[in-house]
Amino acid sequence: MSRQLIRYSLVYFIFCAAGSRGQNVSFDFRKVIQDVAAKCESATEYAFEGDMEVAGQNGSQPGKLLAKARVTYAVAASGKYFLRVEGINKDEYVLVSDGQKSWAYVPKLKQYTAEEAAAVVSGDDEDEEDSSGSGSDQEHDLTETFVHLVIPTLAGMAKTAAIADSNGYGDVKFEGKKEKWPVVRVVSREDKQQGRNRVDLTVDPATLNIGRMLWANSRVSNHQKVLIQMTMNFTSFRVGEKLPDSTFVFEPPKKAKLVDTVPIPGQTGSFLLSHPAPDFELKTLDGERIRLSELRGHPVLLSFWATWCGPCRRELPELAKIHTAFKDKGLLVFGVNDEGKGTARGYVNKAELPFDTLDDSGMKVNRMYRVHSIPSVFLIDADGKVVRFFKGAHDEAALREALKSVGL
Repeated sequence: MSRQLIRYSLVYFIFCAAGSRGQNVSFDFRKVIQDVAAKCESATEYAFEGDMEVAGQNGSQPGKLLAKARVTYAVAASGKYFLRVEGINKDEYVLVSDGQKSWAYVPKLKQYTAEEAAAVVSGDDEDEEDSSGSGSDQEHDLTETFVHLVIPTLAGMAKTAAIADSNGYGDVKFEGKKEKWPVVRVVSREDKQQGRNRVDLTVDPATLNIGRMLWANSRVSNHQKVLIQMTMNFTSFRVGEKLPDSTFVFEPPKKAKLVDTVPIPGQTGSFLLSHPAPDFELKTLDGERIRLSELRGHPVLLSFWATWCGPCRRELPELAKIHTAFKDKGLLVFGVNDEGKGTARGYVNKAELPFDTLDDSGMKVNRMYRVHSIPSVFLIDADGKVVRFFKGAHDEAALREALKSVGL
């Protein structure tokens, strides 16, 4: 994307409150915005396909095209998940989970992985804090980050709106047909970083199908104006419809080889191996404050889990055995759960888990440790360094073997 276009987008974003542009429209745009938001907020299953571009500009620096890809995405209850990313100048990859087992596949390499784990879908936008292109984490896949943001952004836009209006009509190609649909626009209230989000939707008022979505964020960071813009041209968009179970099953292609790992950006917490564990502070389900850095001198085992995750439920009793066997030798075992204290406590009590579980309802620590599937286990030595990382359920013997790396 050109520097001129990025700058135009920024100027247009800042002055979009000036009023409606383009043709008058004869539908209730406020109701359309509210209905789209309500539909996305209540949906437990959704799927969409289309072409995505992400661009950014930091201060007076030239704008950059940060990511461009064809994406296919589907989510259903109980950890079911499908994502295909066909990036420009990047290898295509596919991620699939049926809620019990997860697969990752790179067609160019004809290699795939399979593990007993369930996918985790995060819709929070903190991961794209520095996605303007200056110093951003090159391992993390921006396309995937913004794919996860589409539905949560639509669900929340009405609640944060400061301005809403219509903006003429837009041409789209949806499900193989050329359409001319109205454009609605929502601008959020200013946040503490002097930032605003803007969402433009080219939408069919009758069906609430969306042909195009433009999301932009303008904020101030280090005394500079930063712009991030995502454009998604949908070729299909289904929200709230029952998706077939076959969507979430992976059948390895002929001659595809099963391997231990495939090179997919940002997919695992393995990037932390041999590095200091990111510090955090969370509370246990009983309200006790735990800060990781204050546990130095003890090896720590962190297990990310959820009540809906079958592999997690199979691994948790194994972790209980490890806790009982090694607690007097200095090992500290903590579960990390993002479902809320009530849900987590109900299961902990029922399963009689003897170790503490930390409440990560905001998924802050999940993001810090790049937890994309659960269960995920991190073993941290007494000096605070990550020495082992596991994805998928493991038994007591495998966990005991790992503990040898911290002298237990």
